[in-house]
Amino acid sequence: MSKISRWRQAGAAWLLLAAAACSTTGGDGAELPLSDRPLVGKFVWHDLITDDVAAVRRFYGGVLGWQFENGTHPLGGDYTLIVAGGQYLGGIVNLDDTEQVDYSRWVPYLSVEDVDAAVAMTVSAGGAAVVEPLDLGAIGRAAAVTDPQGAVLGLLRSRVGDPVDSAAGLPGGVVWNELLAADDVRAADFYGALAGLETVAISRRGGEYTMLRAGGIERAGILQRPDDRVTPQWLTHFAVADVAAAARRAAGLGGEVLLPPAPDLREGTLAVVADPTGAVFALQEMTQ
Repeated sequence: MSKISRWRQAGAAWLLLAAAACSTTGGDGAELPLSDRPLVGKFVWHDLITDDVAAVRRFYGGVLGWQFENGTHPLGGDYTLIVAGGQYLGGIVNLDDTEQVDYSRWVPYLSVEDVDAAVAMTVSAGGAAVVEPLDLGAIGRAAAVTDPQGAVLGLLRSRVGDPVDSAAGLPGGVVWNELLAADDVRAADFYGALAGLETVAISRRGGEYTMLRAGGIERAGILQRPDDRVTPQWLTHFAVADVAAAARRAAGLGGEVLLPPAPDLREGTLAVVADPTGAVFALQEMTQ
């Protein structure tokens, strides 16, 4: 099976189950409170694509304290729901590496006004449709794309509402999404048009930073990648109480600390880590 076929097969499964999970409450009391309308411009779900589910369950359970629920996706195979602080935040999909390509990564899902229009806009801007728009019945409509610079993300228009912001400060929860862009200015223009996001350039230590806002709420950021060796990608940030301790746990559980906490890196509150299968994410210390 070709690389794009593998992406399409897996992508359809991510989208179907991510949306399905948004409308359920788990048997162990986990839930996902939903808004009364779509929160356009917000990243509303996160899936981990990996070739070793058992390894990443041990890793993230130890580093972030996550719990997991087993499920089965309609295309066959397992789908694992991730629970942090009693709320669903995403899932784990198994996809074996083939053709010397490492598929392991985090994939965020962006709430958009119109999935079909967003895919068409992405393609016309130089991106690609990984999964063409598909209907999810009463739940909504979804697709998966690579943006014009190659970063992977899902697109979702929900008919049942999007996850509310109440989980933002929970330990182990998602607190931020940040694009490492090859061209931050063009990326800001693209995402502003894609989801109606307001783009605000601010000065930070290390250079310019673009904040993406929707309805006055900061939803994500764009950062120029440090050098050409860094592939354009969305970096998901997970909340921890002590970033240095969390980074040590990650290293002890088979991960690799790519950027350790340092005073000149977000005032020592951030670390960038790769899990045992190579998926890259950030640990973000929550300060008062």
